Amino acid sequence: MKLSLLAKTPQLSILSKASALAALLLSNVVLAESYQSFSGLSYSTDERSSNMSALDFSSKSDTDTFALFSQFYFDERQALGPLNEFDYINTSSSIYAHAQKSSSEYSSDYKGHSGKLDTSNDAIMIGGEWISHNFILGAGYMHYQSKDDYSEYSSDASTSYYSASLGYLLSDDLVIRADYIDGGDGDDYFSYSASYNWQLAGTDYIGFSYNVDEDFDIHQLSSRYFMRLNEDSYLALGGNYTIMNGDYDYADDNWDIYASYYFNPQTSLSASYGDDDFYALGASYFINNNYSVQVGYHSHDSSKGEVESDGYYLNVTAQF
Repeated sequence: MKLSLLAKTPQLSILSKASALAALLLSNVVLAESYQSFSGLSYSTDERSSNMSALDFSSKSDTDTFALFSQFYFDERQALGPLNEFDYINTSSSIYAHAQKSSSEYSSDYKGHSGKLDTSNDAIMIGGEWISHNFILGAGYMHYQSKDDYSEYSSDASTSYYSASLGYLLSDDLVIRADYIDGGDGDDYFSYSASYNWQLAGTDYIGFSYNVDEDFDIHQLSSRYFMRLNEDSYLALGGNYTIMNGDYDYADDNWDIYASYYFNPQTSLSASYGDDDFYALGASYFINNNYSVQVGYHSHDSSKGEVESDGYYLNVTAQF
């Protein structure tokens, strides 16, 4: 009996050490969260002014917007560490609904003649994408209604838009697609796009996207680099560049760059800077793994049309 106990003692010691090592390793593992539904409520305000001295024209507007949105994915999407970061290319079917209400106060002065205009706009959007056997089929509908009050005059208008998309996943890292929008009154519009995800170590990646309109006049290029810095912090860097070749008012190439730094999976700060002195600052904080708050500010001083604008936003989001 003693020999048997003595023979088992080294094995018990090895098992104890292995268990301790496993516990130590597991204590450093951050389990990724997965979500299927995303819903939120947002408020934004925007002040805009224009001063075209050559035309003796000036204007000012204030706009407040409330929005409610929800999107449901048929498969869980796994967060990449930060709770609001996911794969660059989505491969899960989804449906969505969005409602928005905005009101604006507009005033203008043209060669000494002034006027005021109050507008309200309501929009409802529903749609979704079905992904099966690498094919992507999408459809959407939007109803837009507006009301204008100008002095003793008022007008109402409503418009409906339909959209459809067809795409194909050549792999989980490469997708091509065509999108169609029926704007009514012959304003049909096609666009074509492709996105590629270059997967690096772990959850790090570099994403590339290209979009072009049906006339090949407007080319949009974008890229995004997501990386893990250490156990808890992450960094996302990105940029966009638009090439305008068409005959449009104030048409010109434009660009912007942005960065988001994650102190941990729940907290981040972001900043953007772009053409025509555009800049934006934002912050995001998850109260727990399901509820988050985002706030931000943006400013734009455009030489095209001599327009200045700035605004704020507040979002509250729930994801499960």
